[in-house]
Amino acid sequence: MAIEPVRRDTLGKHSRRCPCRLRSGPANADCSDALADTDVIQNRNAMSRISTPITVITGFLGAGKTTLINRILAENHGERLAIIENEFGETGVDAEFLIAQHDETVIQLANGCVCCTVRGDLANALNQLAQQKSRNDISFDRVIIETTGMADPGPILQTFLAETAILSHYHLDGIVALVDAFHGDAQLAVHIENRAQVAYADRLLISKTDLVSESALAQLQAHLHQINPRAPILHLNIVDSRLGDVMQFMFDARAYAFDYIAPEDLKQLQTASLFSKPDGRFRPLKQRHTEGVVSTVFTSNHPLDLERLNGFIDAATERYGTNLWRCKGVVYAENHRMRLIVQGVQKLIQISGGTMWRPYQPKSTILVFIGQDLDPDWLAEGLTQCEADTAQVV
Repeated sequence: MAIEPVRRDTLGKHSRRCPCRLRSGPANADCSDALADTDVIQNRNAMSRISTPITVITGFLGAGKTTLINRILAENHGERLAIIENEFGETGVDAEFLIAQHDETVIQLANGCVCCTVRGDLANALNQLAQQKSRNDISFDRVIIETTGMADPGPILQTFLAETAILSHYHLDGIVALVDAFHGDAQLAVHIENRAQVAYADRLLISKTDLVSESALAQLQAHLHQINPRAPILHLNIVDSRLGDVMQFMFDARAYAFDYIAPEDLKQLQTASLFSKPDGRFRPLKQRHTEGVVSTVFTSNHPLDLERLNGFIDAATERYGTNLWRCKGVVYAENHRMRLIVQGVQKLIQISGGTMWRPYQPKSTILVFIGQDLDPDWLAEGLTQCEADTAQVV
């Protein structure tokens, strides 16, 4: 059995009733519901500070995921990692590292890592690792999950956004996708799964760069940026690259934090995507269409009405469902002194409170949407109608 994330038949309903949705109203309103929402946000943020980060490694068949995992298992790098290996990987972890016993294997390695094969429920495997850690049977500070080459990361990501039991022990740090420099363009053209992996990624590693020309590499990089304008890219020689540099690039992305989006992420989106109009508004541009994959960025320096925004998100999840692969960004909301953080995968989209806007700091909304067959004009129009000084309501 392959890795199976926890699935909810009511994910769509859950997204509309998500406790992290904030309500509009005066910033100092004395409302028990609003206080309850704040408590949920504070609890989630506390979880992310004390829980174990998880990095998901995905990527094309033959891109080198298992080779990279084997290097992490073999070399001394000072990190105590628990690596969850999907047995349906291309070749599997080297036999010298794993000896199968019954349905699962957990083995402590000489370099301080823990390796685990999973043939069942992913959430159950994570909970078992947490229990073993609490009993001091094993020790680790970070988890890496390797998916199969043709896996859609979306359902796995939903597990971490929806399951409170998992969030009590872990938080999702980021998605790393490996792309084969030699076959990448061809694979992107043929396989929707590969395009989805790139779209979900928070970090992109291009492997086998020594097999292609500089012009071919630049073309592939431009192709990847068209699909996902927010993910930084690292060129990688899996055998010779310094493992410490690669791991530093992969880790501590904080890509799914409920209260934080890295300034460099916002800067990258702003640089890639926005322009101004005489009325002071910003509109999405460079709407990218690559084999049916659309990525578009909406920005506005006008506050958004939160009730309208909640209505728009409900409409977007109803319209696109699982085709809305990823949405992320910061919202400047009317009557809210804090910036609001949007994190979404497919039908599950959450809005949480972030840090306070500083008095001298320009306030603006920036939201990126990536998915299959999205309509950028529909998204732009709906979000424009969420602006607080707009009469129309979505």
